[in-house]
Amino acid sequence: MTLRPNDADRPRAAACRWFPGSASSVRDVRRFIANRLQDCPATDDAILVASELATNAIQHTESGNWTTGFLVMLEHTTDEGALITVQDAGSTTHTPYLADSTPDTEHGRGLNLVNTIAKSWGSQGSPAERMTWCAVQCH
Repeated sequence: MTLRPNDADRPRAAACRWFPGSASSVRDVRRFIANRLQDCPATDDAILVASELATNAIQHTESGNWTTGFLVMLEHTTDEGALITVQDAGSTTHTPYLADSTPDTEHGRGLNLVNTIAKSWGSQGSPAERMTWCAVQCH
């Protein structure tokens, strides 16, 4: 886990959308990412990591409440990558971490997938608001 990319990696273009705190919103997050990264060879990877971050926001924070919801931001960076950020309502009991898992584990693999697929990822925030992000290479 690292801090957000520095100013040298500032975005060229950005899109942002609020989603209600519902499991059905994960499908809409996938569509949001797919529609904006059509020319990126790693679109499938970006869709997967975005859906994992959105699922975590719904399951582990107050953003799982329909009216609270969460924000997804997509930025195209100057190094031909995509920076995906999910801003949620935070949690007083959970900070994103890589969980130990076994082949039989049914839950808790989301951030392990993000860690494997993304070029980098991180999280910062407070109990009232958290931003978890990941960078995906698009070339």
